[in-house]
Amino acid sequence: MRVLAFAAFLAAGCSATADTQDPDVRFSLEMITHHRQTLKLADMVKGRSTNAYVTALAAKLKVDERTEIDVMNTWLHMWNMPVPKDAKYQMPGSVTADDYTALQSRTGEEFDRMWLSTLSRHLNTGVMIAQVAVATGDHPPTGDLARRIVREQRAEIAEIGEQIS
Repeated sequence: MRVLAFAAFLAAGCSATADTQDPDVRFSLEMITHHRQTLKLADMVKGRSTNAYVTALAAKLKVDERTEIDVMNTWLHMWNMPVPKDAKYQMPGSVTADDYTALQSRTGEEFDRMWLSTLSRHLNTGVMIAQVAVATGDHPPTGDLARRIVREQRAEIAEIGEQIS
């Protein structure tokens, strides 16, 4: 399970200090914000969807993304970097206030289609963030996490595509 794999990341060597321009730090800052948006999306499912795929995916995302946030928070602390408190590290494709508002007013199949479409676009942003870290970072555990995110979020995007079509 992911939790056990992340325990090994925590034991890996991390530099004592870094800055926000460091690719590994930037990855954690952006991905924490990204994952928080995913958690907010996942929290919207309860009471709005009865689709088994949507509810299972939301539950899975809650566990996986919280675990990854904890790991990245630990790295930031080890690098003497503050954990992001707001959505400062936004990228194109991030979930907007309008996206959340539109989802809040929907239920059933309409919610499911919109939620899956929004999540797919959002996960694609996560892939882009992770690809940058893979290409430019030098902290091996960050690279490992970024590669896993690319692989797993691409698979989730493909599954979502099958659900929407």
